Amino acid sequence: MSGQQQEHPIISAQKPGRNWRTFLGVLLLVAVSINGAVAIVQGNSLPPMPLAYAYVPSPNCDDRPASAEITCIVIHSTVEPTTEGTEGIFLNAAKKVSAHFVVGKDGRVVQMVPVEKRAWHAGKSMLDGVSDVNSYSIGIEMVNLNDGVDPYPPAQVEAVAGLIRLIRSRYNVPDNRVVSHAQIAQPAGRKSDPVGFDFEALLKLARTPETSTSVPTGSRPTPTTVPMPAGRHEREE
Repeated sequence: MSGQQQEHPIISAQKPGRNWRTFLGVLLLVAVSINGAVAIVQGNSLPPMPLAYAYVPSPNCDDRPASAEITCIVIHSTVEPTTEGTEGIFLNAAKKVSAHFVVGKDGRVVQMVPVEKRAWHAGKSMLDGVSDVNSYSIGIEMVNLNDGVDPYPPAQVEAVAGLIRLIRSRYNVPDNRVVSHAQIAQPAGRKSDPVGFDFEALLKLARTPETSTSVPTGSRPTPTTVPMPAGRHEREE
């Protein structure tokens, strides 16, 4: 795996705690796992993601504008076939591209940009008439070839849903602002990802009582069947 991994919370600008804090954190993770198992058995929605996962910091980010509020989540496909390959691209300063999270097919999550920072994932973009979607969004990359054939395994979809619930515990992101890269890219048709992804299934898993707003018909264009160019080489600032 590229880079040195550390265990890190969603807001990564925090100093390591003392041993007793680590012990309490372990107890909390155990409690989350137990509660999650009970929820699944009872047929409830999936539990939130654990509070810690791998952190591999990308240099390809900057500060959000002072007035920016996080109100959007953008879902991407990597085109790269592996998590490690995606990490390598996002760690390359010359590529000038990144995302906050990468989610592998096995459900493994790697955070590469702190959520309070602006990752360079959306490029030229607009949502509801407001440009520069990078400034007010969080980018999640799913490892997928984006060819309309490569599947999105349940473990991967469930991990993305867990991330969305975790993000929603801090920021107000309704269903109709969980969007595809294809939906926001400018000019229209510039991007196609994630091709073939079931957003309705994702939103059912990611829904909380506070975010049960229904998505108006036609508000989310279906990603096209035209695959993205191979590799993530475009500056997405």
